[in-house]
Amino acid sequence: MSRLCACIVSPDSNQDREALIAVAHQFSYLLETIEDGILFDVSGLERLIGTPKQITEKIAAELRKNDLPGSVSVASTRETATLLARQNAAGNTANNTSDTFRQLPLSGLPIERDTLNVLRELSITKIDDLLGLPDEELIGRYGQEFRYILDIIQQNGTALFAPNVKNDRASWDFSLNSPVEDFEQLIFLLNHGLEKLFEQVAHSGHSTEHLDLCFKLRDRSEKAYEIKTSFPTLERAFWLKLINLRVALDPPGSEITAVNVVAHFTRPRPAQSGLYAASRPEPESLLLTVNKLKKLVGDENVGVPTMLDQRLAEAFTLDAALIPKGSERLDANEKAPVIAFSYFRPPVRAEVLVRDKRLVFIKTSRFSGHVTEYSGVWRANSRWWDAAWRTQEWDIEVEGKGVYRLCKTNDGWCLLGEYD
Repeated sequence: MSRLCACIVSPDSNQDREALIAVAHQFSYLLETIEDGILFDVSGLERLIGTPKQITEKIAAELRKNDLPGSVSVASTRETATLLARQNAAGNTANNTSDTFRQLPLSGLPIERDTLNVLRELSITKIDDLLGLPDEELIGRYGQEFRYILDIIQQNGTALFAPNVKNDRASWDFSLNSPVEDFEQLIFLLNHGLEKLFEQVAHSGHSTEHLDLCFKLRDRSEKAYEIKTSFPTLERAFWLKLINLRVALDPPGSEITAVNVVAHFTRPRPAQSGLYAASRPEPESLLLTVNKLKKLVGDENVGVPTMLDQRLAEAFTLDAALIPKGSERLDANEKAPVIAFSYFRPPVRAEVLVRDKRLVFIKTSRFSGHVTEYSGVWRANSRWWDAAWRTQEWDIEVEGKGVYRLCKTNDGWCLLGEYD
């Protein structure tokens, strides 16, 4: 298979650098930026697009589509492609390498100024003129360094690409012909976009755990979503479900006119985490289940219950950050003690014997026993500045029964729950 190199030279290369790289990425992942443009390898595209001229026209069409000025050329060597593209960098033109290369001026070659002046006095101003001279005489006159110039004009350049564009993301854009109000109508289109996007990610040897989704809306505003997982995956069906749930929780609010998706690169997930890893649900299934619950009951009502170090009626909160990701690993040597509290619904009424201002004995419909230890008295509301204290509470240990929370109100005594 013959080697083909493409070059885009633009008068606004510094300003349009990212846009030029995005165009080049549609044809190749082996990129090298140069002072006035970008070089990239298009070897193998003959089977997909056609001849070098057709490839050149295809790249030029992409430049016009993105309103980028510049000149495009495709040739067998990087030097030839660069010279042809620089010859006409004012507009989107596709150069025919076979007809124009020999007519290029010598001023575009890396020849010393004194040598150019000498050749100009001999009426040697074009590559075609220099090709008519014997190689031995030119090398004998200007030294072995001139061999590099001869390789360029004979299209025998051997310089390799020096990739200097570090890719950390891939993107996909689509503009709709007419606005769409219901996001579900875009699922088929988004499925096609993710397929193309993940092909680019996989081709570069990466995966992704972070997508940025952006909708352009009819009212000229934008709605952006940052969707992250705790594990890298290119499973398209999983991402579609996750995106659908996320958008359902926070709809765009206006008709959608364009879609943009960016996948951030990360290392692929290993196929096996370890022979002795604890059995867990698949991370994809766990994350989808959590998001389905959020859609049903609200984002603020999903999390892991955690006790608060406060005296409140129900001193716990839901911490979304503690929801398992499905990829955690258990350490058998780490067994931190955990205290749970079970509320009685309704509270259990009690009779309490108090002697010398000490809790001595408790009797309920469930059990009776001596109080061996207790702490308190605690006020029911730690936030005394928000509401007045209404109850008094103690944590008590009943001999042979367990540890309970005892409460005294105007109506009498009761057990609120049990520590486990």
